[in-house]
Amino acid sequence: MNPNALRCQLRCSYTYSFVLTLNITGAVWVALLVARGYSLWQVGAAEGVFHVVSLLAEVPSGMMADLLGRRRVLALSGVAAALSALLMAFEQNFFWVCASMALSALAYNLVSGTQEALVYDSLKEAGQSERFLTVETITTQVETAGAALGKLAGALTGVLGFTAFYLVDLGISLLRTVTAAGLYEPAATPEQQARRAAPLCTLLAELPASLRTHVAETVEFLRRSPRVVRYILAGAFIDLPAFLTLMYLQQRLTDIGLPTALLGVVLMVCEVGYPLGCWIGGRLQPRRLGWLYAICTAGCGLCTLAMGAAPLAGAVAGGAGFAMFGTIWSLHARKRLNDWFPSDRRATLISVDSMAYSLLMIPASPLTGWIGDLAGSAGAGLVVLGALLLTAGVVVGIRAVGRRQL
Repeated sequence: MNPNALRCQLRCSYTYSFVLTLNITGAVWVALLVARGYSLWQVGAAEGVFHVVSLLAEVPSGMMADLLGRRRVLALSGVAAALSALLMAFEQNFFWVCASMALSALAYNLVSGTQEALVYDSLKEAGQSERFLTVETITTQVETAGAALGKLAGALTGVLGFTAFYLVDLGISLLRTVTAAGLYEPAATPEQQARRAAPLCTLLAELPASLRTHVAETVEFLRRSPRVVRYILAGAFIDLPAFLTLMYLQQRLTDIGLPTALLGVVLMVCEVGYPLGCWIGGRLQPRRLGWLYAICTAGCGLCTLAMGAAPLAGAVAGGAGFAMFGTIWSLHARKRLNDWFPSDRRATLISVDSMAYSLLMIPASPLTGWIGDLAGSAGAGLVVLGALLLTAGVVVGIRAVGRRQL
C-alpha cells in the first residue's frame, strides 16, 4: 500500500469510526425504557442478553473477518445495527427489546476486532506499523466526537418520541455500511493476498476447511502465549464498568433531578476524558505496564465510586476520569497486543480479547442492576463495582512494587 492509498484508507476508517459512534440513543436508552415501564432489573437483563450474544458471536465474527474479509464484515455490521434499531422502534414487549439487543450485540461483534485489525494490517502493509498508537489516538478522538454528538442529540427527547429516536438511529446505521464500501482490504501476508484475490463464493466453499485450521492455530498461539492471556484478562477487568457506568449513571442522574432532555448534554461532558486520556497516553512510553495498570485500575475504581455516590458535578467528573484512565490503559495494551498478534489471526485474537470482557459482563450487568433495585438507588451497584476496582488496583500496585516494576 503506497502512502496516498494509506492516507485514503485512514481517512475512510476515521469516517467509519465517527458514524459508528454517532448513536443518538446511546445516552438515553435506559431512561427511555424506564419511562416505558421497564424496571432497572429488566434493563440490566436486556444488557445481559447483549453480552450473552456477544460472548457467543465474538470469536466467530473475528474468524469471519479473517477468513472472508474485514471490509465485508464491517459493511455487514451496519445492516445488523439497522435491523436492531428497527426492532426497537416498534417494540411491543420485553421480548422485542431483548431481540433488538441481540442484533445490536451482533453488530458490535462484527466491528469488534475487525476495524482494528484492518487498520493495523494496513499500516503493516505500508511498512508503518509503528504509527499504530498515533492512529489509534486519532481514532479515539474521532469516536469521542461522534459519541459526544450522539449524546447531545439526547436533548431531543422533548421533540422526538421513542420510535423516532430509533428510526434516526436506523438511518445512521445504514451510513456505516455505505462508509465501509470505501475501505480497502489490506494484505500484509501471502495468505491475505490470496484471500483478497479470491471471489467470495470460493472463500465460502473453502470455509469449513479454513475454519478448522484457523481454530487450531489460534488455540495453539494462545496456549504458547501466557503473557497475551494475562493482558487479555487484565483488560477485561478494567473495562468492566464501561457499559455499566453509562447504563446506571443515566438513571442515577435522573433520580437526583436531572431532566431527561439534559441527560445527553451532561453525559457529553464525560467524553472530555477520552481526548485527555489520548493526550496523556500518547506521551507515556512505559517499558513495563504493571505500574500503569495499577494506577489506571485504581483510578477507574475511584471514578466509578464517584459516579455511584457523588453529587451531580462529582458524578460527571467521575465519568470523565473513568474515560481518561481507561483510554490510557487501552492505548498501550492494544499496541502491545497487536505487536504480538499474527496478521492472519489478528481479528480473531482481538475478538478473544473482547469475549473475555463479555464473559465478565454476563453476570455483572444484572447483578449491578439488582443491587440498585435492592438499595433503591441506581448508583449502589456502581459503588460496589468501584470498590472492587480500587482494591484490585492497590493489590496490583503492591505486587508491582515487590517485583520492582514501578
